[in-house]
Amino acid sequence: MNSDNESSLEKKARPSAKSFVRALQLLLAYWPQLLTTTALTLVLTACTLVLPMLKQVGIDEGILARDGGRLTQMVLLTLAVHLVSVAAGIGQSILLNWLGQKAIHDFRRRLFDHLQELSMDFYERKQPGNIISRVINDMDAINELLSSGIMSLLADVITMVAISVILFRYNWKLALAVHFLVPVMVVLGFLFRSAIHRVFMLCRETIAAVTVYLHETVSGIRVIQSFAREPKCEQEFGERNEANQEANVSAAGVWATFFPILELVNSLGIVTIFWYGGLLVLRHEITVGVAVAFVLYVNQWFDPVRRLTEMFATFQRAMVGIERVYELLDENPSVRNAPDAVAAAPFETVIEFRGINFSYDGSIPVLKNVNLRAHFGETIALVGPTGAGKSTIIKLLTRMYDCAEGEITLDGRNLRTVTLESLRKQMGIVPQDTFLFTGTLRDNIRFGRPNATDEEVRAVARLVNAEEFIEKLPEGYDTDVHERGVKLSVGQRQLIAFARALLTNPRILILDEATSSVDHFTEARIQEALRTLLKDRVSFVIAHRLSTIVNADKILVIDRGQVLCEGTHEELLEKCELYQQLYERRFRDSEETVLQSDEPALPPLGHW
Repeated sequence: MNSDNESSLEKKARPSAKSFVRALQLLLAYWPQLLTTTALTLVLTACTLVLPMLKQVGIDEGILARDGGRLTQMVLLTLAVHLVSVAAGIGQSILLNWLGQKAIHDFRRRLFDHLQELSMDFYERKQPGNIISRVINDMDAINELLSSGIMSLLADVITMVAISVILFRYNWKLALAVHFLVPVMVVLGFLFRSAIHRVFMLCRETIAAVTVYLHETVSGIRVIQSFAREPKCEQEFGERNEANQEANVSAAGVWATFFPILELVNSLGIVTIFWYGGLLVLRHEITVGVAVAFVLYVNQWFDPVRRLTEMFATFQRAMVGIERVYELLDENPSVRNAPDAVAAAPFETVIEFRGINFSYDGSIPVLKNVNLRAHFGETIALVGPTGAGKSTIIKLLTRMYDCAEGEITLDGRNLRTVTLESLRKQMGIVPQDTFLFTGTLRDNIRFGRPNATDEEVRAVARLVNAEEFIEKLPEGYDTDVHERGVKLSVGQRQLIAFARALLTNPRILILDEATSSVDHFTEARIQEALRTLLKDRVSFVIAHRLSTIVNADKILVIDRGQVLCEGTHEELLEKCELYQQLYERRFRDSEETVLQSDEPALPPLGHW
């Protein structure tokens, strides 16, 4: 591990009181159940504390005093305390389990909802596997603490304090002799605290790395197999898996050292009682019953220490988990609704970019003084070299990002003043890399409009020429396509994406290389269908195919983040050198294919 990573882990190795407070806050939301659980915990603790006292009285006032009645009384009281303890234990266990599961359920839901609100810049910084690890693995560690850990901590602390008071009340000399071990335990805890926290943080980091790599390789298995990269991937996964193994072995090593040392301290306490307590009995300073009670109480006193030691691992895992989860919750979306944002009215007249400047990292400009106007009913085509900024313009229009300078208006209203939901619901987007969700084809088509009827789903599928291949599938529209639609070809997935966008009847349609993976015949059929569907809307098209852009009302040539020139296809061929070069390099073959096609000539896209 490099020095930067080590430095990062050193910072994370310092447990935060804020993390513990946040863990408590998760439970405080359910205060009635928490109060009931706390009351049952106090009853259990009281039962634990009173039992040695009953035995002491039974020995001194019953057995040694030869008083059978008193002995019987103590035995019956002991039995009653045990019964109360069992009943309280059952109730506490049920409530604790419900409380922990309810808290973690709501916390995980809160985290998921927050992730939905975060902006695209967050997802470009964070790996999906890392996020998944925090939602699953770290949440499980927190659940372990919430389900029993906090109440056990409360009970054990109360037990230790109460026993200390009882011991000093019995005999301060013997109690003082036993408590000289407390500073030893405090020093041990201090010495091991940072080490344990650090190794558990390392365990979380390494298992997250395993999750990230597993997610990447499963998602990219086609590419891996295409390039015969399986041996290399196996090696890299093995390295990450081995790092996780080493981290867990280190954690076990620290734990294996810590626990036996505490056991030794416990043994010293018992030895002290037998030696010094025995002397006090011989001097008649304490009774035999008190000596026995001391042994029982000290064992009870060290039981919480053992449990706290065992729970220390749970506690540290949970604190690490809370820190990692709250790293996500503390992220603020860079794009959000303004406090006074209103719902956007249906788009009717013009979308305008005015003096737009934008940079992803705040230093390297991606767009420079971009100005454009798109009127209702028009089709605007964006062309230019790779990396020119075409997709960035679309990202700003959809408010995946907000521009640093300038403004984008919808019918004269700044996009920042309208709600994100009302803006995006007016948009239909067909990306180049189509994402299909786990579920049926029918569900994927009506993803943006869940209440659409089956007939409406079939209608849009028919219009984009998707119904033909859908009906050939074993279960038709009910075919389960799995995540990303791996059962379908790239072209078929794009047809489904087209149908999905068109079903929402968007007033703003965005085609980002939307027909790049379909053949020219299918593309012509799609464009024929769009004659009806693209009426009364504005379209933004990023494309490399001439057939997609040649009939656009306006073509913007983008280069190095600037609008180099704009106009119709014929105008740009005459006045724009870069467009001429793009035409020669990319579009001529498309033009020849279109001219050779038997399909009828299509009307200009902007008039559909």
